Amino acid sequence: MEAKQRDGKRSSKRETGAEESQASRSAIYYRQCVLAFCFKRKKGVAMVKTSVFAVKSLVLFAALLWSLSPVAEAATIQVDCSSASLQAAIEKAKSGDTLLVSGTCNENLVIPEDVQKITLDGQGKATIKGRDPKKDTIFVRGRVDVTVRGFTITGGRDGIMLVSGATALVDGNTIENTSRFGIYVTQHSSARIVNNTIQNIRGKDGISVSGSAFVYVGMLGYLNLQDKTASPNTIQNNGRFGIHVHRTSYARIAGNTISNNKNHGIHVGGVSHAQIGSNNINGNGGDGIFVAENSGVNLGADKGKKILHLPNNTTVANKGFGIRCIIGGSANGRIGTLTGAKGAKRFGEGCIDSLKP
Repeated sequence: MEAKQRDGKRSSKRETGAEESQASRSAIYYRQCVLAFCFKRKKGVAMVKTSVFAVKSLVLFAALLWSLSPVAEAATIQVDCSSASLQAAIEKAKSGDTLLVSGTCNENLVIPEDVQKITLDGQGKATIKGRDPKKDTIFVRGRVDVTVRGFTITGGRDGIMLVSGATALVDGNTIENTSRFGIYVTQHSSARIVNNTIQNIRGKDGISVSGSAFVYVGMLGYLNLQDKTASPNTIQNNGRFGIHVHRTSYARIAGNTISNNKNHGIHVGGVSHAQIGSNNINGNGGDGIFVAENSGVNLGADKGKKILHLPNNTTVANKGFGIRCIIGGSANGRIGTLTGAKGAKRFGEGCIDSLKP
């Protein structure tokens, strides 16, 4: 009898010890799970349990970090180029800053990739003059979003160059007397080009779009998909084309005056596409619109009154055709009054003519 009692006490102590040991292990286990997922195997099936306390702790911790993080406020900074460097101001700028520029800036500017969403505002008075003709007057590279507004931009190789995924709003500038392009958008970059005068580009094109790039010319586009009126550019007297869209690129071109360029008003080639509506295309040295190399154009639409639906107009004949197509190009929409000294249109072998009057 005494032996059984002793055995019972020992068994009870073992069970109590096992329970205490299990409780201790559980406490340690759940402490380890506070900031992690806990894995438990039951009957050969892996079960995942997430501690509610862990989630609450993470939320509170994230909220604390957010409350302690400094919030930078956008600033408006005055830059007088008669006494200060615009390039230096750009390099010091923070996201959202606006640089109000005055005077003449004799600099070739580079917008670095770490400067995001800044605005360069010339207030309709300032000039940026590219001192080095082998460099672009304003060069924007990488995942940068910049607004360039209210300047006269002159000199340099390209007035503005966007490359490697850059994005820009180019608004209300006069861009002239550069040695290659007025605006060059390339390598997956994009731009909204509105209310500018782009003229007297000595080398090639007023606007060149290449390398899978994308532009809106004369409309705000993706920020205002219901553009009811154009924000027109004047693109004139340039050394080759008014606008060149090539190398698998895309453009929407609406409401602009494209005139007296040495060759074609608009050239679309190299497997590219353009929607072209409501433009005045006059007096260009080649064709008003030239499409080639498996590219296509929409000249307005078959019907509709929005700016991309309306046809294009000619009041002073272009020296070639109103529109000419070669090497597998295509055109549809309405031809409107688009014309040239050689006739309204000419479509070569392999081209598709779906134009209506």
